[in-house]
Amino acid sequence: MKLNNSISTPLYGQLKQLIKDAILQGIYQQGERLPNEVKLCEIYGVSRITVRRAIQELTEEGLLVRKQGKGTFVMRTKLARELVSVDGFTDFNKQLRKSPSKRILVCEEIKASPEIAESLRIAINAPVLRLVRLMFMDDYPFTLDETHYSLERFPDLADHFLENVSTYDVLKNIYNVNMSSASTHKIITVVPATGHEAEYLDCEIGDTLFNNDKIVYDENKVPIHTSNFKTRTELIALTITT
Repeated sequence: MKLNNSISTPLYGQLKQLIKDAILQGIYQQGERLPNEVKLCEIYGVSRITVRRAIQELTEEGLLVRKQGKGTFVMRTKLARELVSVDGFTDFNKQLRKSPSKRILVCEEIKASPEIAESLRIAINAPVLRLVRLMFMDDYPFTLDETHYSLERFPDLADHFLENVSTYDVLKNIYNVNMSSASTHKIITVVPATGHEAEYLDCEIGDTLFNNDKIVYDENKVPIHTSNFKTRTELIALTITT
């Protein structure tokens, strides 16, 4: 696929448009790594300077993203998430017609710290289930989630958690918690990714993450669980309806 030297549009501009068209046509898909500079030179018959200029401009426009040591990738389209929503991850994926999956990283009984005890309105050192999961959307790591539940309120809760079972379905069907009437208290900040978080979320150390701390309450305003989840800011746009 050779470019045209005889027209007024510079070669880097022509290459930039060809790559844009390839993204729109699905030749280069969201999240996919582009061929390296040498391969792009071969495909389009241009110099590395031309390739670098085109890639740089597409990166500045937000169509591509460079990951150190990994290459250049097509940027994923941001997904809109209602700020006040209490929907679980599974329901969120269903709304978007995405395929959710989960990997349980930690599932353990711990003693409630003063902070957790206050949030769940239980005694310090009371038994708590700590659940840490990596959430995938269409096989792509989307959210790192850490949740705490009172085991006095939800005994044997860990026995019902499987890799791809909705926790909200478990709470509704086994513990008779009405999630449709639940409410939340959220605090959202932006934080840099740690090495641990970057490893799981497929990003660079220091990349910005939405840090969402929340407490979910039942219809009687009694805490159901606390949750902290982190998502790359480039993947999601938080919305609010007033």
